[in-house]
Amino acid sequence: MHEKTEQWLQDHQLERPVELTNCRAVAVGGTNGIDPFIAKEQFDVIRQLHNQTKESNQVLRITQSFALDELNPKVQKDWQKANDLGVELAENLYPNHQSAVYTHLDGKNHVLHNHIIVNKVNLETGKKLREQKGESVQRAREMNDRLASRENWHILEPPKERQTETEKELIAKNEYSYMDDLRERINKSLQDVSVSSYETFKARLSDNGVILSERGQTFSYAFLDANNKQRRARETRLGSDFGRETILHELENRARQNEFRAVEQREPAITPLERDTQQRESEIVSLEQAIEPRKSEALKRESTINRFIDTIKQFAGRVPQLTQRVTRKLKQTKDKILDDFERRFSKDMKNYEKEQQKSLEKQANRDVQSEKKPTKDHDRGMSR
Repeated sequence: MHEKTEQWLQDHQLERPVELTNCRAVAVGGTNGIDPFIAKEQFDVIRQLHNQTKESNQVLRITQSFALDELNPKVQKDWQKANDLGVELAENLYPNHQSAVYTHLDGKNHVLHNHIIVNKVNLETGKKLREQKGESVQRAREMNDRLASRENWHILEPPKERQTETEKELIAKNEYSYMDDLRERINKSLQDVSVSSYETFKARLSDNGVILSERGQTFSYAFLDANNKQRRARETRLGSDFGRETILHELENRARQNEFRAVEQREPAITPLERDTQQRESEIVSLEQAIEPRKSEALKRESTINRFIDTIKQFAGRVPQLTQRVTRKLKQTKDKILDDFERRFSKDMKNYEKEQQKSLEKQANRDVQSEKKPTKDHDRGMSR
């Protein structure tokens, strides 16, 4: 979360839920059994099962905003209400698709707003969502208006993608448009799965010939087009998918998913045991401390996998065959993780026992040598 937003929360004595400490969201939710913390993995499972992994554009993004007189960012219960409305919007728009909803309050005036991420693969048919350009935006506005009418609210107008008449004519004639060229370069940079931070995104844009700069709370892009002309465009001209808020949210999600998937490899350091009993006890404690993180990591991953299994079971009635395949796969993964932990733990303990045995044998040998060696006084007594 941005430092200014963190400071704003502190100034108003507001605290986010503990489980959201390391992300920008103040509330999260999902549809069709989605856990927002592992949404990307759950999306990927459905795509793989339906062989829908080839296309690069795999999700639909919707931004839903609330005016300050509708939901108050200083009232924590409104955080959850905003998220609930986002979940309801996603359910109404795409009932047969997985969706994750992240509620933020950063940005100008700290207005509460939702980032809704929809998996384009239909859970029932396995087919990809196909909509005409602008259709999803129009449907979302209409459904959002219904929710607002129910709450007696007005709707904040979302940023619109603006096209000049010249650009519209070029697109209609299937001719070169530098704006479409710029959008494709940005999308290409985002398609690189290794891009999970602002710095790497900016570097990848540079590789694709685009210079990124920030102007306040917005992005501005500059590049040389196919005709070698210098072009510049702000995010408002490109559309909401290319805005600072949307892109930073996507990068944050990637970073969180990468951190979640990373398995920390630790090998406990066992030093040679000494004669001193106190030193031996200290080394035993060190060994236990080195093993404990592995145990914690294994338990955490087991908990996550169990939670994912429960998620899949929620729509088991509709896709029983899918549930069996996913459950079997996850059980194998879970067993592998636990077996790996048990094997490493056993190996560490055997190494520890060997080192302890060696130390005891060395000490015993030193004691025996000490008893056999005659003292100097004794030698002098024998010569008299």
